[in-house]
Amino acid sequence: MVRRLASAGALLALCGSLAGCASGTSHGGHARVGRTSTRAHSGAPPTRAQAAAFARAVNLTAADVPGFTATSRHEAETQREKRLQRRLRECAGPVHLGDALVEQRSASFELKRAIIDLGVSSEVAVARTAALAAGELAAIHEQRVRECFSRYLDMLLEGERLGGARRGHVSIASGTPPAPGAGGSFGWRIIATFTADRIKLSLYVDILGFVLGPARVTLVSSGALRPFPAELQQRLYTELLNRAKARSL
Repeated sequence: MVRRLASAGALLALCGSLAGCASGTSHGGHARVGRTSTRAHSGAPPTRAQAAAFARAVNLTAADVPGFTATSRHEAETQREKRLQRRLRECAGPVHLGDALVEQRSASFELKRAIIDLGVSSEVAVARTAALAAGELAAIHEQRVRECFSRYLDMLLEGERLGGARRGHVSIASGTPPAPGAGGSFGWRIIATFTADRIKLSLYVDILGFVLGPARVTLVSSGALRPFPAELQQRLYTELLNRAKARSL
């Protein structure tokens, strides 16, 4: 179940903050677009090769998460999930932001010990211009998009087999994690609750990201029963930001 939620959370990153989906593909307070970075991103748009090299240099690797196991496994989408995704795109609206030059995901890294079940991955997308990337950032901050995604998760979990557990509430909290030097940032925490034998269980998915010039970098982390460790999450997020700032596009 936590992998299903993490995959749903990754949909947000892979589809260009949902706005790309619509075109056919801890944190508190109100979300807002960060100030535009003073760092220069002028000149010709990056080439596809430059964008791919940037993504490889920024994305997480096994060395970043010692003790975790890398896996390329992805949950196969059912026909029902594909239908729900189409409804999500219709709900989010037909926003066209242009095709990204590159969209690359890292491997998924997992840690399972006793009741501990954690997962983390990253994704780097490079748009043709900084303006397109800024448009994606603005889209994710819209309440309408968050409400559409919340309804999508509710419908997604309705079709899951949960044994004797009763599905509870799915909530999404938004915020803006610090991203010094970036053009703006976003953060979502998704919490899904269940009750089994009068015991309340919670699944957590955190989606943190920032935009730097034409690049959008996203960290997706998940945890069953407890959130992904905040200290490790902050370290990984900061590392992604530092790598992105170290390379110019």
